[in-house]
Amino acid sequence: MKLTEKEINAMRGKSQDIRYSYSLKRIADNDCLWVLATKEGKFISFHDKGLNMLPLWPFQEYAENYVSASDNEDGCTAVGFSLEKFADELVDSLCENGMSICVFPVSEEDRGKIVGLNTFAEDLAVELENYK
Repeated sequence: MKLTEKEINAMRGKSQDIRYSYSLKRIADNDCLWVLATKEGKFISFHDKGLNMLPLWPFQEYAENYVSASDNEDGCTAVGFSLEKFADELVDSLCENGMSICVFPVSEEDRGKIVGLNTFAEDLAVELENYK
């Protein structure tokens, strides 16, 4: 699914809670989420208000839009993960490092909805039940 610029801009203007709900639905629907990584393969994380956070988005276009609007994310790219691959390859590391998730950040001032990994997993599980 290719998003239009109009769709991207419309969703970017929504509240964090609306973007969070939208993200859960889209991630469940597509079995995919997107994070940022450097050219060397290191994942980009945010550090704000004493929290370490992994930013994620429901579609590649939103992640790429964040990168293009940011001054600090040069050289990074959007990387897609199936939910299974995300669970297998990232969740343990996130837990070990005490990281939170920031869902659908749109700017350095608006980091998206910040939730703990358990909350994200529980909310996503509820949404996945709707697809059975």
